[in-house]
Amino acid sequence: MLSVDKIYRRERNKILAWIRSRISDPEEAEDLLQESFLVAVTELDSSGSIEYLLAYVYAVLRNKVGDWYRKKKTGRYLGVGLENEFLSENSHSYEGIGPERQFYRNLMLEELSLAIGELPADQKTAFVANVIEGKTFREISQETGIPEGTLSARKSSAKNFLEKRLKELKSLFLEEY
Repeated sequence: MLSVDKIYRRERNKILAWIRSRISDPEEAEDLLQESFLVAVTELDSSGSIEYLLAYVYAVLRNKVGDWYRKKKTGRYLGVGLENEFLSENSHSYEGIGPERQFYRNLMLEELSLAIGELPADQKTAFVANVIEGKTFREISQETGIPEGTLSARKSSAKNFLEKRLKELKSLFLEEY
């Protein structure tokens, strides 16, 4: 079996081209290539051997590219509105926070952002327009023709779903932040 180093040198350009066909940013592509080989080396060290190392590297890459797109997708919902809606009761405790609390806060916001993508379209539209974009229900109603009360109910349903999701994530942590 070839060493990881030899496979890396031999296949690097071909693998990088494969990544670049999916991600146009050259720095991101290079980072994903290196991360994938690092995962392969780590796995190789822990298990002793991987029968088809190159196939394993491509599998890791597919996952890394998927993660990259999910992260990029969730970023559009992150913002002050989302933080104020769900983390405002603890906002004073986030000032001057340490790395663990900052990680926890970011994880919560990312999970909420992902969960927004799972909302039914009508709830997502009302929630995003009101919370993320900062529009009033009257403005949204004028744009869409949907009554303000309906928009408010949709936002409320969305918020209930997101709060449940946040509660599930909080239960995973042993320590209360």
